[in-house]
Amino acid sequence: MATDSSGSRDSDATADDLVEFLGLLNELKATGCTLLVVGDARPELFTRASANLFGDPAATRYRLLAVTDAEARSIADRLPDPETTPRPVSETTKIVNHADAPRSITSATRSTDSAKASIPETRVTDPRLDGLQSALVEAIEEFARDADGLRPAELRVGIDSLGTLFDHHGRGVVRRCLRTVGDSVRDHDAMAHYLLEDDYDGERAQALAADVDAVIEIRSGDAATRRHDAQQRWHVPSRDLTTDWVRL
Repeated sequence: MATDSSGSRDSDATADDLVEFLGLLNELKATGCTLLVVGDARPELFTRASANLFGDPAATRYRLLAVTDAEARSIADRLPDPETTPRPVSETTKIVNHADAPRSITSATRSTDSAKASIPETRVTDPRLDGLQSALVEAIEEFARDADGLRPAELRVGIDSLGTLFDHHGRGVVRRCLRTVGDSVRDHDAMAHYLLEDDYDGERAQALAADVDAVIEIRSGDAATRRHDAQQRWHVPSRDLTTDWVRL
């Protein structure tokens, strides 16, 4: 979806693409989806993108974050402020810890945000991806039972990051894990996002692009020239659709 001001015909095409994209977003939210976040950007921008995808903290949401290498500050920054949520975060949020040396994330978070230290944490000690996969699927099912059925997009799932998983497991193993988790996400009309600090055109990003519903590419911006410090654009390969760059 490229903008061209040289003629109304191009403008009409851009408007049609925007309508198609907005319709697709509503469809993904209604039926469940998996999203891959990639790009050449600072780590804190991936945290910002993840926070956006976890949804409005003032709305009732269930949030499940799987961590492989994220810092405690990054985790605290993307989860909602307990003072703004309709229900206690201890009831609506879970962390799955699959770090190499799985020390307690919630304990580390206590030093940066004590209100979030009550979030339940599952530490996965199985070095294989089977353990992470099982923990995620079980947590999704638990949320569905606790909610007595989830509304579309009410459950948000995040994995940060896939880079560590690729470093320790074969590409095929990672893809199989994400497909299984994705099936559970779609079964409950949920939304999942996976972070990968690779270029969009990189081999690992392209290998996963076919397995997700959309790829969100982010990049650092020049606040002096663009009036904001980060941008994003969406790619939907199945629809041959790419949006313009917009503010992250």
